[in-house]
Amino acid sequence: MVEEDRYCADVLTQISSTHEALRSVARELMRNHLKHCASAAFKSGEESAEAMYDELVELFYKNAR
Repeated sequence: MVEEDRYCADVLTQISSTHEALRSVARELMRNHLKHCASAAFKSGEESAEAMYDELVELFYKNAR
């Protein structure tokens, strides 16, 4: 769109739409990670659970921006 010299507002709208689509994918991936990987780690014992807690905190921090 930029190379085609499209109207700036149209480019910004497209960027916003793409950003929201990626956020939707990220939400589904997070849900899947919590449902499967995190649940398994919590059931595996204290060491696995602690590592998963740290991982989740970091993921939430990175995705909250």
